[in-house]
Amino acid sequence: MILTDWEAIPLAELLVKAADIQNVKRQWSTVRVPGHWQLEANFVAYDGYVLYRCRFVAQHTTPELPASFLRFGGVYYSARVWLNGNYLGSHEGYFSAFEFDVTDVLAPDGENELLVEVHSPEEPDENDRMTVGGVWAMWDGMAAHYNPGGIFREVSLVRSGELRIRQLEATADHMGNGRSVVEIYARRGSYLVLEGQIFPVGFDAPDAGFRREVWAEPGLNRFEVEFRLPEARAWWTWDRGGQPLYELTLACGDAEEKVRFGARTVELRNWIVYLNGERLFLRGINYLPTDVFPARASVERLWADAALVRDAGMNAARVHAHIAEVGFYEACDELGILILQDFPMQWTHRRSVLEPAVAQAGEMSSDLQSHPSVGIYLAHDEPFYVAPPEKWSVFGLVRTAAEVASPRWLLWQRRVLGPAVMRAISEEDGSRPVIDAAGHPLTTNHLYFGWYYGKFRDLERLVKILPGFSRLPTEYGAQALPDLETLAEIWPAGRKPDWEGLTVNYRLQVDRMMRYVPWRDDREAFVRESQEYQAMVLKHATELFRRRKYKPTGGTFAFMLNDPAPAISWSVVDWRRRPKAAYETLKVAMQPVLVCVEYPDESYEVGATISLPLYVVNDLSKALTGVTVGWDLHLGDGRVASGGVEVEIPADSVKRVGEVKARLSGQGSAKLRLSLSGNWVNVDNVYEFIVVS
Repeated sequence: MILTDWEAIPLAELLVKAADIQNVKRQWSTVRVPGHWQLEANFVAYDGYVLYRCRFVAQHTTPELPASFLRFGGVYYSARVWLNGNYLGSHEGYFSAFEFDVTDVLAPDGENELLVEVHSPEEPDENDRMTVGGVWAMWDGMAAHYNPGGIFREVSLVRSGELRIRQLEATADHMGNGRSVVEIYARRGSYLVLEGQIFPVGFDAPDAGFRREVWAEPGLNRFEVEFRLPEARAWWTWDRGGQPLYELTLACGDAEEKVRFGARTVELRNWIVYLNGERLFLRGINYLPTDVFPARASVERLWADAALVRDAGMNAARVHAHIAEVGFYEACDELGILILQDFPMQWTHRRSVLEPAVAQAGEMSSDLQSHPSVGIYLAHDEPFYVAPPEKWSVFGLVRTAAEVASPRWLLWQRRVLGPAVMRAISEEDGSRPVIDAAGHPLTTNHLYFGWYYGKFRDLERLVKILPGFSRLPTEYGAQALPDLETLAEIWPAGRKPDWEGLTVNYRLQVDRMMRYVPWRDDREAFVRESQEYQAMVLKHATELFRRRKYKPTGGTFAFMLNDPAPAISWSVVDWRRRPKAAYETLKVAMQPVLVCVEYPDESYEVGATISLPLYVVNDLSKALTGVTVGWDLHLGDGRVASGGVEVEIPADSVKRVGEVKARLSGQGSAKLRLSLSGNWVNVDNVYEFIVVS
């Protein structure tokens, strides 16, 4: 039974007991559940406490279904719950479901009154966070006035027998060694029989199963049961193989539950991922929430976002500083996209967050462990002082640099909070690697050359001197404006730019943009030039990291795929999912087979001779035999040089196959075109530069 017909009022102070609502004189407003209070006319831009109320009539229980449970799919950010004046309990954290046994407090013959006090506070500062909110806790890519507070998933009254399976998860390695974790709520102590049947989904393979007798104490019980998949078929990323899934059906008395899972093994060795024992270079991008208000993230939109990753040739995504809605993980399971999953801790937190963070870390790994696409966990994004450019100061920049370079023992975030979260994740699910943090200079680096510092070509110079800086880049990129149609929603045509409004409300980093893409009093040119610049930054870095595959680079995650709300940001598709120029650039740079050169200079002088090493990067698990690599250099309206070679490219390799060499005899715009064909592979690449006198 889904509970509908909700109403709400804002609260100035916490309820002590349910009867205190008699002292509240405000008028109740009708609200939508699932939903968010900021989407209601009476709660726009509200932060703090909101009291929800639902009155409903429950059907009578039956001998077969004598127990009743009140289940919440998700509440942002925390909740305290009363039913018919009885306090049921509380829950903190937005992404996990929770429930209460209401058998003894439910009124089956009359009206029931459910009260839910929801708290979603406004964070005081980027570096004084009270919640485990990730991107919803003052992230610099989304306006601070957004607050997703509310009951944003369904609330239901569930009938069950004396036993209820609250959660069922399953994992297996690529050899077929599996583990099932089941949480069972028992109203009284008893011996139980857990019977599991495992079937392949959509392919032929032997069935499997298990049977185990257990003793259940009254209340919540957790059991782990190992099983074996005969002739196991492994799950792979789409560029390495298929995505077979299995379904486990668990029966316990009259209770039954199902879960889908895949068989695969993920290891991290020296910052290189091994999937099912084979090296895998991660070609990925940071994925932000599909919508700033998760209740609006439909299954169709979640699948469409996953498809954007796959269609761009990428085999991985970093779910950045949030837990996505389940549809995204299901899509990645079926599309073959490996996920680097952040726990939603970002920058620095108050020490009071330790206990709830540990609890929520366990919930995250419990909720996600059945998804074969979830390959690696990351405990904390940038666990040091960070300020957006509009708040920069000499003291702040020095502090950031000092904390980035400081040893682990010096910072509470890294000494205590991060390790505690990592332990909680591993204790719940030890089958996946856990990375302590993103943003460390010699491991999971964030390399914003050409945006926060220097020029984008400086990145190549740095990693030649210090190769460890490119070990596993988890962020790099630049901001760009969306296309004109999308931009018109926040900056109408014919209107002068409101730089302050675009900064505060839409997160444009004006000073950074002006440094690299000057405003020329031409809105259309500003859009085009910002997109062209973003595309160059991403192309240069992505190709560089791919040429350095395994020496030492284990993968690359561009920043970022999408906007959750109207913004001018690092996204390559905007909040309307209209692609920017950089999305098309990444579709070339992220394909499993890439033909490229060392990135040319911006300009050359007439008479200069260019000499650019020519490479083929093959991320496939099979060699490319008898392929032809060709190049043509055009200057102005004519072709000035060309070349080609037939080569063999080993599996999972980077090979230098020649050199683009030509004398630039005239001035003008130059275009270098590369091509690779054969073995059913056809790829191209283009570079542009100018020749000046």
